[in-house]
Amino acid sequence: MQTELPALANLQEAAATLRQQGSVLVLLVSRSDCAYCREVRLHYLLPLARSEAGRPWLIRELESDQVSSLRQLDGSSVSVKEWLKRMHVNFFPTLLFLDAAMQPVAEPLRGLDQAGFYGAYLEQRLQQAAAAKGR
Repeated sequence: MQTELPALANLQEAAATLRQQGSVLVLLVSRSDCAYCREVRLHYLLPLARSEAGRPWLIRELESDQVSSLRQLDGSSVSVKEWLKRMHVNFFPTLLFLDAAMQPVAEPLRGLDQAGFYGAYLEQRLQQAAAAKGR
């Protein structure tokens, strides 16, 4: 059973794929020591990734404590810490929903709710993102 999501290290490559597929990036920003991040990955995103074909999203993960820098859209490098600051990510897990310009197309989904509504919140964000992309 697959337990990992494809990693994000290059925003340029991700943007090219998004443009080509007309899709939205669903990015799990996590930490390797985060149990909630693992739960989001295993129980929500991996099943979603298995059904990715023909869907308007591309799912990736950025383990913020394992990657030090990202290649930006212009080819330059930025520290993960600085990029997360720009994206207003200060809590793990956070799901970002981004277009090919790496701009948000839905509200971030922060944390993991223990009341059992996470799947509904995720579905709502996916619908917002798809609507923003005109699908």
